[in-house]
Amino acid sequence: MIIKDVSFDLALPCKPFKHFFRATGYANADYTYAPRLRRMYDCLESYRGYPLYMRLHNILTLHGKGDDYILREGRDYGNPEWDQKRVDIAVGVDGEGNLTYNWELVDRVYDIIIGHGMRPIVEAVYMPQVICQSPEKFYLPKDFNLWEKIIAAYARHWIERYGIEEVRRWYFEVWNEPDNHQEWVDDPSSFFALYDYFESALHGVDPELKAGGPAVKQWEGGKSIFKAFLAHCDHGVNYKNGAFGTRLDFISVHCKGGHPTLVGPSIDYMFNTIREYAAMLKEFTKYGKTEFFNDESDIVWEGNMVVNHKIWLNFRNTHYAPGFTAKMIYTYSSVVEDELGLNLSIVDSDNCHLTWEKSFFSGNRSQFTPLGEIPCTDLVRKPIFNIFPLLGALGNERYIQKPDDPEYGLKYGVIATRNSGWGYAFLLWNFEDGLPDDVNERTIKLHLSNLDSPAIFDLLHFRIDENHSNAYAVWQKMGKPWPLSLEQVKELRKGDGLELCENPRNIQGKTFDMDFTLPMHGVSLLIMVRRGQAIPETAFVKGPELSVETGALGGKQIFIRWAYSARPDLAGYKVYRGEGDGPLELINRYQAAYNAYYTDLEVTEGRAYTYTVSAVYADGSESVKLPVNSIIV
Repeated sequence: MIIKDVSFDLALPCKPFKHFFRATGYANADYTYAPRLRRMYDCLESYRGYPLYMRLHNILTLHGKGDDYILREGRDYGNPEWDQKRVDIAVGVDGEGNLTYNWELVDRVYDIIIGHGMRPIVEAVYMPQVICQSPEKFYLPKDFNLWEKIIAAYARHWIERYGIEEVRRWYFEVWNEPDNHQEWVDDPSSFFALYDYFESALHGVDPELKAGGPAVKQWEGGKSIFKAFLAHCDHGVNYKNGAFGTRLDFISVHCKGGHPTLVGPSIDYMFNTIREYAAMLKEFTKYGKTEFFNDESDIVWEGNMVVNHKIWLNFRNTHYAPGFTAKMIYTYSSVVEDELGLNLSIVDSDNCHLTWEKSFFSGNRSQFTPLGEIPCTDLVRKPIFNIFPLLGALGNERYIQKPDDPEYGLKYGVIATRNSGWGYAFLLWNFEDGLPDDVNERTIKLHLSNLDSPAIFDLLHFRIDENHSNAYAVWQKMGKPWPLSLEQVKELRKGDGLELCENPRNIQGKTFDMDFTLPMHGVSLLIMVRRGQAIPETAFVKGPELSVETGALGGKQIFIRWAYSARPDLAGYKVYRGEGDGPLELINRYQAAYNAYYTDLEVTEGRAYTYTVSAVYADGSESVKLPVNSIIV
């Protein structure tokens, strides 16, 4: 048994903790309005600290086919290259050669994002086909002025539709991975021109919009473009106006933890490249405080690969992925912020490629796995989903204390935070690169001193490991049956959400000591909420939204969603159901659901059902119930 002592003096100063991890994305904007991804958005919005930014490809080249490329052609990335069969809906030309716009699909996509409380990272890729230079150079416009007109038209439309204050909170990124094009690696001047006209378009519409890039990968071609791009924006000749330099509001890269044909997963592989980019940034003092993104911060490259391609990609199904994520976020704080001093703003774990998850636990870069083929909306949470509610529950200030142990931060660690409004939260992880889960279990002896006294704290302890918050482990213990029976689906749903490791309890006094064992790749969150100072409940004002659907097994079921509770001492929710005029009865008896949605599998077609929901808090109290809503199956 490995024993580690970790102490925090809670009276010592903290530094701000930006929740930079509140971003995710997927490859093609057209997938957004497909039924499966609309359900994904409902699930993503179900907890405090849910994703705030969503990054998508192809918003300029929407084709209107939804999942069609997946179903019929297997083109996962949605055809960014020249394709005579592709018909761009959003941008066209009239008989006189003038640009025309059709905002229907663009609005459809962004209305879903905005409607779920999120904001887009507007990634201006790929080039509308009507202005492409040629089939071979589909990434360049035949006229940069046309490119500028298109970007300006988009920006004006979004401001008109969503309001100037909203759009000023978005980020506009010039391209995705320009180093994919050898011409730009050899001579990036035309890429710089693309950015200069892009920046001119945006700031010509509104000077407070945020333009940036270059969103390069971590290979040598990306590094050469990155440094040259900074030099160009710093002092190069602007291709649009002939001045020196181009405004740059944020700087983005794509550094991941490995590649299926090279190495991984590896924290060092990700952060060694970030260190290289940070060293280049230091050569340009102008950008010392500029916002820095890693807006594809995935565990490995090749998002559309599954376990049938590489068997070790199965880690995407297991608790290895949340363990890696916890260590990754710790390392961003301790290395990128504390050591390198970058203004870290966005870390996008680009893991919402649900459309690529073509079979149950296929091992794709997705937070969910489907119980049936497209367009089935029956989704099971993978363990990776459950790490984000834990991260979202952390406070807004971070302790920077560290024990004198060379293994701390490398093999285990703690993200220790406080929130002056309600208390403390500690995310503990035990993670070493390498796939075996049954080695190097660690017992962490946590000692906290100088707690507020005589306050009473309510303690919640959530866990992700082989036995908690892990649908894959549940399926594995069943013997991996497929297809599943109704009873097996029920068992999976019992184990796919976030679970408590122990019953809530309260603590009091100036010090607190807790010993607990973390298995390899396990993650625990301790939330300590000062009793009587929890955020008042404001969300429970309207009844749950109800929808009848056909489940993967062919039977009817009801999907229930409601506004999440913002209280930090939330232990979960209780869901109550009545049949006809009958009494309301608790239906999630096994454990209160942590996320603000629930699927009722036990309904009969033709009957009427009534539902309500209450929140359960760490002190054992229960909120008032939501207003009742009814539905006929």
